[in-house]
Amino acid sequence: MGKNIFRKWKPLANLPTEIYLYELYQGYDNFKLLFKHYDKEEKILEIVFDPALVYRNIDEGDLLLYNRIDGEDGLGRWGLFTVEESDYLEWFHLTSQGIHLNQNVVHYAIYTPDDCLDILSAYPPEVKWLS
Repeated sequence: MGKNIFRKWKPLANLPTEIYLYELYQGYDNFKLLFKHYDKEEKILEIVFDPALVYRNIDEGDLLLYNRIDGEDGLGRWGLFTVEESDYLEWFHLTSQGIHLNQNVVHYAIYTPDDCLDILSAYPPEVKWLS
């Protein structure tokens, strides 16, 4: 079973420490997440996985039993991570009978005050601010 070592993921400079899931789209060719930070500008952070192999979303209040190791100091209230030695990724490889073992599948964890999203993707997502 994986250790779930969390590392800060910083796809853009100057990201807020706290974001909230605004919308989630699962389309034919991609998986898109929109997040807001409740500030004056109401900018929207867009994260697009093209494609996501699998994802899950669980309410923050229901993720009570989760073995997690903070892989670095100062994770604090940060909400964007990559997860090394992921048991979610192990489960996926077992379930898919290893057909993606030759790919560099990464476990992205995006944890907000309300939602805990775990996404597995073999390609880095596109991340940008929408104005």
